[in-house]
Amino acid sequence: AMRTIEDYEETLAARFRAALRDTPGLTLYAAPEDVRKTPTIAFRLEGRSLGKVCEYMAGRGYFVASGDFYASTLAGKLGIRDDGGWARAGLAPYNTEEEVDGVIEALDRLAAGGSSACSSERFR
Repeated sequence: AMRTIEDYEETLAARFRAALRDTPGLTLYAAPEDVRKTPTIAFRLEGRSLGKVCEYMAGRGYFVASGDFYASTLAGKLGIRDDGGWARAGLAPYNTEEEVDGVIEALDRLAAGGSSACSSERFR
């Protein structure tokens, strides 16, 4: 049962990571493809504060947190500790492909929307 859950979560996470690699202005923080990973995706979006990214996503029904998540040494080496770390979205066995697609679409809109995307779209 645990292997089935892990395989499902990894399928979702791989889909998520692949799409984010194509999002303009988004930096994905992930180990190489051949390294086993948790279904947690860490990223930053150029021109967006982490707080705005989290607020924007929450307004669309998606939980994204920000910080260094106890990886302060890594955040320091990456040069992002003093700027808040990174945004992070985690997947679980109950998440669906449709939800992953929704998060991807929301991040693509935020990336493409300029500074007005955070303020002009109404939260659902």
